[in-house]
Amino acid sequence: MAKADRKNKKIVQSKKCIGCGICASVCPVNAKLIKSDNFDPDTTELAMRILNGVATINEELCIRCGACSKTCPVESLTVVILETATA
Repeated sequence: MAKADRKNKKIVQSKKCIGCGICASVCPVNAKLIKSDNFDPDTTELAMRILNGVATINEELCIRCGACSKTCPVESLTVVILETATA
């Protein structure tokens, strides 16, 4: 996904999250980071992780591909297209 596309999208989370972790397991950014030689689960910043029983999105790392929203069993995550300002 191009960076321009990222700017026009956002992952929105509802309060329905059950903390199952499926979103974090299908995240392509997480998969790439986990495969790196220097991966440390305690210190590596991930795009999606479960904290205190709820999915947490790192906006800096998330590429807004929608894999998490497609696999969420309770439909807690949604990709939203942001309106762009026109001059």
